[in-house]
Amino acid sequence: MVEYILVVDDKSSIRRLFAEVLANAGYESKQVGRGDECLRYALSIYKPSLILLDNSMPDICGLDVLRLLKKDEFAKNIPVIMISGEEIEEQAKKQGAHDVLIKPFDIYELIDKVRTVFA
Repeated sequence: MVEYILVVDDKSSIRRLFAEVLANAGYESKQVGRGDECLRYALSIYKPSLILLDNSMPDICGLDVLRLLKKDEFAKNIPVIMISGEEIEEQAKKQGAHDVLIKPFDIYELIDKVRTVFA
């Protein structure tokens, strides 16, 4: 299995920033802009090692994507770090999120949380 981090955000500028930051920290990533694309990758044989999942997306919110991931036998063990501009930490952790980043956050905080997953 190829190890990579799946970045899920509807804003292409955020996806590009995360991809660059992750690459500079030594991680490979793929980026998608929709919740259904996240589910497609997570449920494939090329599932990611970690998902960075924005909550606010137009097709399906991140918390709903998280709920669907955690219900699936194949994808339920993929760690998910939720990203949101709203206080969703308690709800996200109840649904199985590994961690939560509340916007705005320092990019070093992102890398620290990613490293914690792989430690």
